[in-house]
Amino acid sequence: MQRILYVFFICVSLAGVISPGTNAQLSEYLTMDPQQARFVYDDIHTFVHAHGLLTPGCDSVAILQSEYLDKGTPGLRMFIEKYDLTAERLVKAIRTHPEKYDSLGDLPDLISAKEPSYREAFVELKRLIPNAVFPRTYFLIGAYRGIGSGSTEGQLISVEKWKRPLEDKRTLLIHELVHFQQVMAVGYDKYKALFGPEKNLLGLSIREGTAEFFANLVTGKITQDEAVDYTLKHERRLWHLFRKEMNGAETGDWMWSKPSDPEQPMHVGYVLGSLIVEAYCTNANDKSKAVREILGVTDYQAFLEQSRYAEKFEE
Repeated sequence: MQRILYVFFICVSLAGVISPGTNAQLSEYLTMDPQQARFVYDDIHTFVHAHGLLTPGCDSVAILQSEYLDKGTPGLRMFIEKYDLTAERLVKAIRTHPEKYDSLGDLPDLISAKEPSYREAFVELKRLIPNAVFPRTYFLIGAYRGIGSGSTEGQLISVEKWKRPLEDKRTLLIHELVHFQQVMAVGYDKYKALFGPEKNLLGLSIREGTAEFFANLVTGKITQDEAVDYTLKHERRLWHLFRKEMNGAETGDWMWSKPSDPEQPMHVGYVLGSLIVEAYCTNANDKSKAVREILGVTDYQAFLEQSRYAEKFEE
């Protein structure tokens, strides 16, 4: 991936977005110290054990259910709930990609060797958001979908697709951590509503764009780095198309599915969202206040208008 081509403007130590009352209620799973953030590998170990029990003629579904899914950490249980992970889907993935699932035993050691670099990125995020909190990061095995996700339990990162040697995953981890800060800023019910009754393309793009905004500040990349060049090259055309659809609930060509245009990369909506967030921060007089508003936004139409992003496309 090429490094992102635009530079976000931010020049002050940014104020936190989490209230003191919230901080006082942090559970044992959260810490405000990035050096104390926990990385959990239990689900990888459990899967490797279960996978070793799969022999010719065995009931693979029953073994994976009882020896992996039923013994999962809170992170895996949340992953199962969010992504409908089943033993049947695991069996199908294992049969389709046996070489990947046969070689997972050394991943905990390989990932843990990267922990110092992950913590450095967490420290930088803490500098930008002083009241940031750090939940657990769960590394787990899914059904070959390559999912990184935030949740109320912490980051959920499926690792079965990871290449060797391991790629730099700091950008992904920061992206998901920012989603957790958004949950803390707006509350879980309001955060979840954007995936339900309040679903709209603009809101989802700004939410993902916010995570990309901070990921780029910390690591110099966004998770959808491959979409950056295309988006910037076609920004005016994409914006006019996006504007027609942004108040609807359909994500269509913009995120999470392959666009109808084979030339367009996936997740262009993430990049457009990050450009809107960049414009909001750039045009704000009070940068500390702007960051609080970015992480706590719920009125996405007003946010877009205040960003003045669309002004550059006016004739």
